[in-house]
Order: sequence, then structure tokens, then C-alpha cells
Amino acid sequence: MLSITTPRLLACLVLAALLPPGSGSEEPEDELKAAVVLSFLRYGDWGQALPTNAALTVGVIGRPQFAEVLRHSVEGKSVNDHAIQVVELKNAAERSCQVVYFTADKTLDTKAALQTPAFAHVLTIGETRDFLDWGGAVNLFVLDGHMAFEVSLEALERCSVSISSRLLRFGQIRSRKKGERS
Repeated sequence: MLSITTPRLLACLVLAALLPPGSGSEEPEDELKAAVVLSFLRYGDWGQALPTNAALTVGVIGRPQFAEVLRHSVEGKSVNDHAIQVVELKNAAERSCQVVYFTADKTLDTKAALQTPAFAHVLTIGETRDFLDWGGAVNLFVLDGHMAFEVSLEALERCSVSISSRLLRFGQIRSRKKGERS
């Protein structure tokens, strides 16, 4: 696994600084996850797939508490002139988003959803150990008490979202061969 170095620690601190003061979440880990999601939105490029002035919509499948923390964290923010909107999704079929976040409590739904063609062009972010193996693009996890992430280059290519190397350098990159990491 990846070890947290000083630059990674600084990145976690920067991400935590992006959080609004006094957000009042009972799960501090959710606030860090929301900050990381915001970073992926800020450093992502959807190209022509996102029409001018359209909202960048993030759907959350699973814990409603996380959807609320994410909504509070990104409320009033925009990315490249696109307002960020967070919606709570009841199931994977209910999808009209550019980004879908799968919480860990929906493991069976997550695996099945990621196998469907409907999610081929959606940036998928999750928090389950096997998320990348199932076809997800970004997996968030806690390592040595710090928020970390791993990314599948194949899944990013499939969903046609480019993520800046300025962000990717702080995570673990899984290359095209299954299981191979860089």
C-alpha cells in the first residue's frame, strides 16, 4: 500500500481547509471525503460532455447523511462556470449525473451498477475495497489515519473525464493491467 509522505499530509490538510467552518457533521470522515470529492470536481475536465452553463451534478447512492455533508460542502460553489448540484439517488437506475458517489453500505448495488453500460460515461467514486476491481474510477479510503485515494486509469479513460496530474500525484494510480499499481 501507499505510505503517506509529507506532501500527502499537506494535501490532506489543504483538503480539510476547504471545508466550511462548523459544518456540524457527526462523521468527520465524511467531511474529508466531501473535500476530496470537491477536489476531483475542481481538477476534472468533462470536455464537451457537459454543456455550457449546465450544472455539474453529483449523485449519491447510499447514506443520506453523506449526501447532506457533500451538499453542505459544495453548496454555492462552481467549477469552470458550472454550478455544483448534489442529488440523493435511491438506486443506480435513477441516474442523470456526471458523477456518482457510492457509499460503502450499498456494496451489492455498487457492484451490479458498475457492470452496466449506463455508468460507462460517469465519473464513479466509491469507498469500498474492491471498488476499482468492479469498474469504479476513484476509491477513497483511510490509510494510517489520513484520507487517501486510488484511481483506475482505465475507468477514467472509459468515462471520458480527465483528472489533472496535479491531483493524481497525491494518490495511488492503478494502471491498465488489472491489479498493477504505480
